[in-house]
Amino acid sequence: MKLAAITRDEVGPASVHPLGHACTRLREARLLSPAAHPLWLVELELDDGARLKWGTDHGDEALYVMEGEAEVDGRRCPVGGAIVVESGVATTLLAVGRVRAAHFGGRGPARRDGRVVHVFGPGGQWVSGRLEGVKAVWFTDSTCPTCRAAFFVVDSPDRFRGPSHSHTQDEIIYLLDGGVRMGAHLHGAGTALSIPANVRYAFDGLDGGHRFLNFRADVSYQTNAGAEPVLETAGAREGMYTGDLR
Repeated sequence: MKLAAITRDEVGPASVHPLGHACTRLREARLLSPAAHPLWLVELELDDGARLKWGTDHGDEALYVMEGEAEVDGRRCPVGGAIVVESGVATTLLAVGRVRAAHFGGRGPARRDGRVVHVFGPGGQWVSGRLEGVKAVWFTDSTCPTCRAAFFVVDSPDRFRGPSHSHTQDEIIYLLDGGVRMGAHLHGAGTALSIPANVRYAFDGLDGGHRFLNFRADVSYQTNAGAEPVLETAGAREGMYTGDLR
């Protein structure tokens, strides 16, 4: 497989969740990942009072709130926060006001090691960036005993040139703000980059910086050109614990 880029504007809106989740008062849903990729991304727009339901047949899933507020088990998730529904856990999300969210997951079978639903504020669990020169807010980093997913936001306030590198896990990057250039291609906000494991790539950030979400289903190692693999967890990145849990 190759890297695939899909923008929200090139995908027609659906009236049901493309991955089969039961959802009431769904305004629209857009699938922003190719069918061949092991991971998926759906951008959701929910009306006030909408309910998004999970059964027990799913892997680890993550949802990032871009507009509005979402409530799960009586806990509020504000703008910039995230909800992680562990594998095999049944629960329901309630939209408080109109909500726009990025919903991530994997296409593999459910694992039965999931136990809980995590609700995070914008501060996440850890913040790293000293080593890379960009800020990363980690909601999960594959070190939770019952959750293997890694889900985080990367924020580069200035123009940043990333090294040529690859990861040992499939990933989806979703650009929230700003833009990046990859070779001859320019990708702006609202673009999802589905990147298979072990595919080498690099991007240059544009003036004004950029911000993106990153989702992986399991712990990953990053290899820069000519260097040894580096574990990709908040601890390995010398992250500081923030504990913005709801």
